[in-house]
Amino acid sequence: MALGLSVFGSIYLLAGCATLSKQECLVGDWQAIGYNDGVTGYHSDRLASHTKACAKASVAPDYQAWERGRKLGLQQYCTINNAYNIGRRGRQLNNVCPITMANTLQVANRKGLDYYALDSQLDKDSRLLDTYQSEFNKLENGDMLDFSNEKEARARLLSLSDEIRDIKRRIRTTQQQLDSLNQSSNFYE
Repeated sequence: MALGLSVFGSIYLLAGCATLSKQECLVGDWQAIGYNDGVTGYHSDRLASHTKACAKASVAPDYQAWERGRKLGLQQYCTINNAYNIGRRGRQLNNVCPITMANTLQVANRKGLDYYALDSQLDKDSRLLDTYQSEFNKLENGDMLDFSNEKEARARLLSLSDEIRDIKRRIRTTQQQLDSLNQSSNFYE
């Protein structure tokens, strides 16, 4: 049954629809639909959108089967690893997990969000460094780019040198923070 749920889940997630298709309503594997909603972290009010979608096909959802599946799916969603990985993708954990796990999961999600922010900053600074380094190299080789005279080009060359140094320092600091976060978050992966 788990394999069946996984296969159906993959198909369902690939479809990427907010509501169910007529065919999905007619097939009506409500436990599998609930499982996929749980794995994705949907609240129980998700069934209302399924009910609306399936009304067009004159199909009523099986609430008990859907909720059984959703609870199984939430067992996958409400894990420390998943909370952390959701954060690493820059997303907040949905508030669907048992209250007894909420604090632990929020800590893991926060660490994932911290990782995402640092990694995004590192990527942004690396691209900026490449841009500035390219401009610096062109100016150093005598290309005046958009400058009207040599004095302006030299002034930009000097300011670029400072900016490049600052960005390299920021990249080192961010990388150290990321490495430190990775060390403290190893058990999440």
